[in-house]
Amino acid sequence: LSLSLSLSLSLSLSLSLSCTLPRMDAFDIPLGHTTWRIERALEKLALRDALPGANGWDRSAAVFRKLYASGPRDHLLAPAFPTSWMVNARAQSRVFQRWLAPPLVDHWKTLLQQTSGGPEAWLASTESSRAAVEDAVTALSIDGQGPCAISKTLALLVPETVPLMDDAAIAFLTNAIPMPASADDPKAPAPLFVPMLDAFASAVLAAEPKLIAIARAHTLVTLDAAQVLDRLLWVDSWGHRVLKLAVPMR
Repeated sequence: LSLSLSLSLSLSLSLSLSCTLPRMDAFDIPLGHTTWRIERALEKLALRDALPGANGWDRSAAVFRKLYASGPRDHLLAPAFPTSWMVNARAQSRVFQRWLAPPLVDHWKTLLQQTSGGPEAWLASTESSRAAVEDAVTALSIDGQGPCAISKTLALLVPETVPLMDDAAIAFLTNAIPMPASADDPKAPAPLFVPMLDAFASAVLAAEPKLIAIARAHTLVTLDAAQVLDRLLWVDSWGHRVLKLAVPMR
């Protein structure tokens, strides 16, 4: 499917989804700078799932989850890197080649180790662990890449903790940078990676029971609570422009 055809299908679905999907009550998540109102969650997830890249990326994430369930995650870096292209990662194959070679691959191993375990584990991490994560992201920020490209691999391999960090998502959740005019040239620097993890973890924990209920009702692909919030974050921060949705936020 072309993107334009997929979007046409998404828009035509929007009228029927409200009648066919279970109704989930709207709820608020307090952020430091505002309140994020989440509503029409199942409809937004279904519309996003109609986008071919998002659909393929979600299905790939489910496969990766099964593959690392009983073993280490670093051996999945090589297939995860090109999978990140499905959600518009800008890193090129030459960057992947450098990331897979010493010394940079060791920084990926640090990220996988220090971010695994979910939001509670992340918020309880030591200052040395947090510093190690920032140092690793700084070291991996080569050839114009940064939190955006790095997160689009980590969110496949550590989905319980790491969201996609497009500039719009960082702006929406942390207010640390202005909302970008385009999604095509991410510029958020490495030092924003850790604060973004903090903000995301806090948001997941603030609404975890509701996010679990949404995950159970969303039958198109298996998601956990953090993955539900990550997908809704994309829709409410940027994807609503693509999907032509109004996003209430106060």
